[in-house]
Amino acid sequence: MKNNRYSDAKIVWFPEKLASFRDGNITAPIYVRVKPTNRCNQKCDFCAYGHGDWDIGMHETVEHRDVIPRQKMLEVLEDFHALGVKAVTYSGGGEPLMHPDITEFMSTTVQYGIDLSIITNGSMLEGERAAILRSSNWTRVSMDYTDATQMSQSRRVPENQFGRVLKNISEFAKAKPRSCELGVNYIVTQTNVTGLAAFCKRLRDCGVENVRISPVWRPDFAAYHKPIASAVASEIDAARALTNPAFAIYSSYDLDSSSHQIRRGYHKCYFSQMVPVVGADQFIYGCHNVAFSEHGKIGSIKNRRFRDLWFSDEARRFFDGLDPDVSCRHQCASDGRNKLIAGFLELTNDNFV
Repeated sequence: MKNNRYSDAKIVWFPEKLASFRDGNITAPIYVRVKPTNRCNQKCDFCAYGHGDWDIGMHETVEHRDVIPRQKMLEVLEDFHALGVKAVTYSGGGEPLMHPDITEFMSTTVQYGIDLSIITNGSMLEGERAAILRSSNWTRVSMDYTDATQMSQSRRVPENQFGRVLKNISEFAKAKPRSCELGVNYIVTQTNVTGLAAFCKRLRDCGVENVRISPVWRPDFAAYHKPIASAVASEIDAARALTNPAFAIYSSYDLDSSSHQIRRGYHKCYFSQMVPVVGADQFIYGCHNVAFSEHGKIGSIKNRRFRDLWFSDEARRFFDGLDPDVSCRHQCASDGRNKLIAGFLELTNDNFV
């Protein structure tokens, strides 16, 4: 049985962080998501960062020209190392492998002993970039299409890109060690449901080790997904039949999950102190759902170091003042984690277990 990389309960492995919440202390983040560039070589029609046609109102300040300067990113990684940050994921924003210095950033991350991972569209998963990513803990490719026509229509790229991405995935799967897990993120829309299970089989045959299936989020979430919910459930059931000790299907396609609602029902966000985001605009944000938004800004590191901002009064005011029930009127991928942590903090800490 494969370990679940997506469980909200993984926070139990970090009792020192739970203790910091109990005691009201700010400690270093466990893990940071870095968005090194907002530039992208694809234009997904549902892109949450404004590359496509949909406006979902989550990342209203994104500027597609923004790129983290080389020296600033190396400085940030130096701070991560000094603070004991345990893991980094490079993601979008844009396509992280498009950053001109991404190979140096990834190599430096590994050299510092920080766990490395990436979320990429797969088009540049080759050459030196792919070689470095063999040292990652996981590499995940975003795919929301089952064939070349779907890819071309939804991502505004030539149909030959479909074969290129599958070739990159297959070659990466053959070359990587077992310590690096190769996965796929599949975002379900109204146009890519049919053939999902068959595509999961194709991915398994290419060497992919897990597929994570999630619903695309829109403000009209329930109404949008209602016409396809039954078909999606059937495809997911068929995909799960493909699982074996080397291949897993994970699904968050739960339309009733509170993470997809616009009201949180609680007033404290713990996740922002666990997994903040370094944006390509050189601002630090509370999480990837609030990246490139005014209400998600912890502060700028353009003219100061990450570590100086993180332990500043400005950051504490953000952590103390952020009310998710008021500010985060959109999807919250960390909703379950926040509720779980709140439940832990309500427990008595006596020995009568």
